[in-house]
Amino acid sequence: MLHHSPSFNTSKTYNLHGDLKLVIDIKDNPYNFSPEALFQMAVRINKKRQFLFVSRLLGKHLAVDPAISLGTGTILASMLMENEHLDSHPLVNELVQMINSGIPNRKLSVDSLAFKSNLPNKTVFIGFAETATGLGHAVFHHFQNAHYIHTTREEILHMEPSFYFEEEHSHATSHRVYAAEQTLTDADTIVLIDDEITTGLTLSNLIVALNNSFPGKRYKILSILDWRTEAHQHDFIQLMDKHNISAEIITIMGGQFTLLNQALIEEKETPLLNRMQPFDVFADEQLSLEITSKHRSEHATYCHFTGRFGLTSDLHEEMDDWLERFISKLPKQLKRDKPTLIIGIGENIYFPQRFALTFGNDTKVQTTTRSPILAKIDESYPIQHKCKFELPDSNGINQYLYNLSEIEAEQVIVISESVQDRATWFPLLSYLETLAPVSWVSLTLPDRGEKNGH
Repeated sequence: MLHHSPSFNTSKTYNLHGDLKLVIDIKDNPYNFSPEALFQMAVRINKKRQFLFVSRLLGKHLAVDPAISLGTGTILASMLMENEHLDSHPLVNELVQMINSGIPNRKLSVDSLAFKSNLPNKTVFIGFAETATGLGHAVFHHFQNAHYIHTTREEILHMEPSFYFEEEHSHATSHRVYAAEQTLTDADTIVLIDDEITTGLTLSNLIVALNNSFPGKRYKILSILDWRTEAHQHDFIQLMDKHNISAEIITIMGGQFTLLNQALIEEKETPLLNRMQPFDVFADEQLSLEITSKHRSEHATYCHFTGRFGLTSDLHEEMDDWLERFISKLPKQLKRDKPTLIIGIGENIYFPQRFALTFGNDTKVQTTTRSPILAKIDESYPIQHKCKFELPDSNGINQYLYNLSEIEAEQVIVISESVQDRATWFPLLSYLETLAPVSWVSLTLPDRGEKNGH
């Protein structure tokens, strides 16, 4: 069993925008992380909540090296191993050092992925959409004989969710879960993974909804950050006791924050120009057929590997081989030794991270987000630049990419799970082409009878 460094208390004030300030007090920090290694603060364009912890680990709002994002999942997995009285991950201290330094170590990342553990009872991991789908998957990776599901905002045709629940503070509030009910019925333990717990309300809603449908489970909640006040913590414990639910929260950094004042947030948004430069999408018929789910929505088809419909450890292990075969068939102009930015779409986060790790040693990965963040030119502010667009495969909902102009990439690879109408992607792809040459790949076969690679 590894012994953590002693926790230290830290107080820090962030001047967000105008008079808007946020003060954090860190109270629980078992690995002695500096806050700067984990997050920066930004302003969110949302009246319900005007601030956002911008993760430096997830590859959502900021591009990251996949070693950093995958290593974060490994640290949470190790904390769960210890909590379940198993050996911790043998490389956890080296991973903590890597993330604290911000300097990625690819060999460490690859070595750390090899370690897997067996949990003592039947376990289902659930990652929260949109931001923690990749984090949840990165935790699940380290366990054998387990299942993974992520919640989704998508409405799947001809399929009733096993359950759904609401998220209080989000700009997109309904989460649905489409896993086979038997998977949840059979589970002894349900492990919920999120990147941040602010009040615990979303968590409470989910656990109570799950307990109503699938009573008698024990819950472990893993999160990078936990900002619940003592009152929130008390409410959570009371609610769990009232429903006779066993639930334990495990977090990398915990504390509380205070928001001071308010700010009037105004921003002139400049949506992408409707450029219509045509792009070819690469898909491989044989490989696509292997991983395309039979489930679909009105605007997209889906890939087995994401966990949207449930994923077993065995199927997950097939991803390594599939990825190598897929990468070997990519167009020859893509060079594995060039600085490359990999862009994933929406909830499909883990696959682009693993693609980035396998593809080459000089890759960064970032995924589109629904989170509207204020961009402003200010040295101490994390979001300097914003790109707003719509994708039909995201049901016409606004999407954003941040800080792309800061990335020194010589090529960009856009990984889409599904392509139904090529032309609707062209404004985004044309914009990305102003940064570096763009290659576009689809994991499932593009529609409209276009079955060949181009």
